[in-house]
Amino acid sequence: MPPFITDITARFDPKLDAEAETAERYARLATQVAAVRRRSRFIRQLRGILPALMIGTLVFNFGWIGVTSIISSLNVYGAASTEIRMTNPRFSGLGSDNNPFTISGLEAVRKTRDAQVVSLKSPSLDFRGSGEHLTHISAANGVYDIDHKTFRLIGNVIMSAGGSDMTFRTEEAVIDMNDSSVSGDKHIVGDGSMGHIEGESFVITNNGGNIIFHGRGDNQVHGTFNRKKK
Repeated sequence: MPPFITDITARFDPKLDAEAETAERYARLATQVAAVRRRSRFIRQLRGILPALMIGTLVFNFGWIGVTSIISSLNVYGAASTEIRMTNPRFSGLGSDNNPFTISGLEAVRKTRDAQVVSLKSPSLDFRGSGEHLTHISAANGVYDIDHKTFRLIGNVIMSAGGSDMTFRTEEAVIDMNDSSVSGDKHIVGDGSMGHIEGESFVITNNGGNIIFHGRGDNQVHGTFNRKKK
């Protein structure tokens, strides 16, 4: 005999299945509603968090820009422990016969361990010798020795001597403010009303009044001089 016996003649009650199905539907609906509510709460939280994150990111970016700007300015004006940097530097002094000179540039770097030597970018020098005319010299780079009053110019050196209308071009020159002289051992070219001249080394003294060119080896001094009109 089987363990359970069902009377097939018993009356079927459809309400029992309908009630069970309705309960299951309500349970499923309640689960779906709860899930929708959870998603809605999550979306509302994201809507509040995302603007705060965006604002925080902007504040951080602006703050970092400000911090880096301050750090950069400190580095430019001498915060570094090994060197001091200056923009638009200007040095003044007295040369031979107490004649004034001025050195300027775009940027100067002074090593703290050797504070009397200054490196300059795009430097220029103006000075007067024994005459009244001004000599102007510029270059790509320069090194100024404050103690010895010497200034070494390197790269695209252009000199306009005050004692004449000659303009000289060379790659390196040394200016001695003690006697207002300019010298160099690189190829030099000069042009002016008196003509054209080239040499392999030079010495300029007396504020451009005395100009001496030298040759080297097979390269001798040569030039073309203009004749004065009567």
